Amino acid sequence: MTRPAPGARGAAEIILEGSFGPADRMRYFLVPFDIPAGVGQLEVRYTYSDRIDSDPRVRDGNTLDIGLFDPRGTETGSPGFRGWSGSHKDEFVVGENWATPPYSAGPTPAGTWHVLLGPYKVGPRGCDYRVEIHLDPGRLPIERDLVRIGRPVRPRLSPARPGWIRGDLHCHTRYSDGDSWPVEMLHAAAEAGLEFLGVTDHNNVAHHAEYGPGGGDHPIVVPGVEVTTYGGHWNAWGTDRWWEFREPTGPAVERAMAGAVEAGAVVSVNHPKPFGPAWEYDTVGPAHAVEAWNGPWGGLNVAALAFWDARLRAGERLAVVGGSDTHVLRGTDADSRHAPMPGCPTTWVDAGSFAGDQGAPDAAAILGAIRAGRTFVSASPAGPQLYLDRTGGGLETTVVDGQGAGLHLVADRGVMDVATVDSPAWSGTFAVPPGVPYVRAQLLGASGEMQALTSPIWFD
Repeated sequence: MTRPAPGARGAAEIILEGSFGPADRMRYFLVPFDIPAGVGQLEVRYTYSDRIDSDPRVRDGNTLDIGLFDPRGTETGSPGFRGWSGSHKDEFVVGENWATPPYSAGPTPAGTWHVLLGPYKVGPRGCDYRVEIHLDPGRLPIERDLVRIGRPVRPRLSPARPGWIRGDLHCHTRYSDGDSWPVEMLHAAAEAGLEFLGVTDHNNVAHHAEYGPGGGDHPIVVPGVEVTTYGGHWNAWGTDRWWEFREPTGPAVERAMAGAVEAGAVVSVNHPKPFGPAWEYDTVGPAHAVEAWNGPWGGLNVAALAFWDARLRAGERLAVVGGSDTHVLRGTDADSRHAPMPGCPTTWVDAGSFAGDQGAPDAAAILGAIRAGRTFVSASPAGPQLYLDRTGGGLETTVVDGQGAGLHLVADRGVMDVATVDSPAWSGTFAVPPGVPYVRAQLLGASGEMQALTSPIWFD
């Protein structure tokens, strides 16, 4: 077989072509190809007709996702999974010594490989695709063009209650569809004043190695993955592997979530709101939490809050979490669904109550607090802080930096009590009528915008 000289881009040795129609929409297809012995690097390039953005608000065209499996297998959790980049990359390299993020470097064995193709959108004229595979093209590793470097400067913020720490549970880097590197996301999170960061690139965990554990000048890293299916997205934190995303049916998603939970992960349903993308399944399975606040509050989060409230009323004991869903650190994000920086909103967790013998918070303590529902979400790392505690037969609320806001206590039948926060450090006690199963708290600004909300306290 004749191969191009290193650095040259000759004709592709392997070409895969085909078409998808409306019946193929939101399904995944494995397209096989064979690699001979002795190949150390693959370059995959693909094109397709009538291309449009993956944003669910854009229609009447095609969006084709892509991933790659080597001969070690294509089953759920298989080590043969070399990565998935959605529709964000037109080309990528997988080799023994390096790979284009989010793909994994490593041996390139001879045998049958598979390109994974997912027609997320199929336009009225169908989707014609062409995949070109170049063998041993001699591509050199890409440079780390870091913009955020040096020691981060943390802002001065009001201290949290002892044991509570603030962070962000949802962000993206170049290991999926973000514009920056993990070290830059950690730097931005530190400069926002965050103490932990949940790292959740799409459908892969290759970003974990580059993030490391965090700590020191940077936030604690909570390793995670955003499992991106065609019927909704869910986060799994505290996991070191990928979870099945290719079957967009309710039972399949529930099985994948249950597998993650059984393996020790904490699971949340992400942005269940229009264009979130929305959560289209009838169940949230064994989820521990709902991301009821994703990105700027005005971005249809009222629908996500209603989704969470409906499940609380049904007796599902789900904590609340928030996530900035930050993608862009190097300019203006044209997608209004995403926050321009980590911490908008901020999730606060009672990590101190779940810390080990040394008393210092770590990723395990953060996950323990989420499992126990010891969380609240605020508009930013500056707060306002909102604590809800059970005291005797009632509740005590404490608000820091929320003066002028309206405090609402919400139960299964709606707003149970209200109060006005009239000082920077405010507290109040409230009786809970018999038969009320749970109460949660929220702070609203003068114009009705959400400023903070807590997980519920359950009384049965």
